[in-house]
Amino acid sequence: MVAIAFAMAVLQMAQDRMPALIDLAKSAVRAEVLGKSTPKPTTKTETKAVFVTIEKAGKVLGCRGSLEPRTSSAEEDVILAARGAAAHDPRYRPLTKSDLDGFQVTVTLVNRLEPISTVDGLQPADGLVLEAGNKKGIVLPWEGKDPKVRLKWACQKAGVADSQPRKLFRLIAIRSRG
Repeated sequence: MVAIAFAMAVLQMAQDRMPALIDLAKSAVRAEVLGKSTPKPTTKTETKAVFVTIEKAGKVLGCRGSLEPRTSSAEEDVILAARGAAAHDPRYRPLTKSDLDGFQVTVTLVNRLEPISTVDGLQPADGLVLEAGNKKGIVLPWEGKDPKVRLKWACQKAGVADSQPRKLFRLIAIRSRG
């Protein structure tokens, strides 16, 4: 019971921090594109695995992150992911100054992964992680609704055949867009 209460308190703290993390991600994107200094976080909260997705007019311009925390705070991980999404996602071109007008970011804070045997029952709010050997395919929450399509995307992202042996995980996260 104490563990559940603690987990709920941590989750609430993370949700309360989301507006500040969105602002921080946007500042980091702007700094990366304009060649300015990275913003310095004014607070440091519990480290979390983070993904930052950049969109404009409904089109993804970049997304970077990790399933493991890479720094000593959620704020620093948001900055790292935002800079990576702005200029270092190999699937997209680096953002330009003109991309900064009207862009949005989505910050996804990973809470945990739960092993699953099938994608049946996967909800749109659940992410999906596929592991096959040393390859991973990650589909973040709300990327598509149909579980079978999301499995296909995870296989494509991992670069593996759908028939290849694999492990599946439900990605539980909170996310916010702004």
